[in-house]
Amino acid sequence: MIFNSEDIKLGSFPDNWYEEYKLPRVTKILSFIDSEGLIDWANRMGRCGKDNKEILKNAGDYGTKTHTAIEKFLKYQEEPVDRIIAFDSFKKWYNDVWTKNDIKILGQEETLFAKGLFAGTYDLLLNINGKVYLMDFKTSNHVGYKYCMQLAAYRYMLRERKNLEIDGAIVLQVDKNKPKYTEYFLDLSKESDRLYMEDCERAMIMLTMLYHEVYWLKNNFPF
Repeated sequence: MIFNSEDIKLGSFPDNWYEEYKLPRVTKILSFIDSEGLIDWANRMGRCGKDNKEILKNAGDYGTKTHTAIEKFLKYQEEPVDRIIAFDSFKKWYNDVWTKNDIKILGQEETLFAKGLFAGTYDLLLNINGKVYLMDFKTSNHVGYKYCMQLAAYRYMLRERKNLEIDGAIVLQVDKNKPKYTEYFLDLSKESDRLYMEDCERAMIMLTMLYHEVYWLKNNFPF
């Protein structure tokens, strides 16, 4: 089946699409682009005698441990037994920001899907001083445009599945080497930030349609 804009606009897919058809995750779709940079990096690691797959696995495991530690802390005030520096970085943000503002958790690690498009799990949905913010934690060394596309996809799903509009989006980069953080903030009350987020959403939908088209072609290759 090939998807087109009319399918998406008319919302012609059943509510159980995710369960029945196993929609791709947002992060998988985003890995569809910028593969050249990843190949260059893998080649550099190979020339240095390093296993790039092992490095990626370790980075993924570290990110998962950090997310789990943050989730347990926010739900149960439970801290990890082993020290995770990225979690210390989060705790610094928590002490700097959370304890000085009126913040309520609206959702945490919730999986959503958009009919005919994608699925994904956002990190945190917060009410901060009366406004709704979508938040994503990153342990990577570099923050780029794809993280904004990821947040735009979550925003799209929140609007479609929960009829919920957000006031802003935050990427919190937690450092892995020392307890510090960098906060990247999109304030959707600002026209420039809102337009950028809308551009990210359009790009995400177009990329998803391309992903589905290529997936269909791959699985229906006639030879």
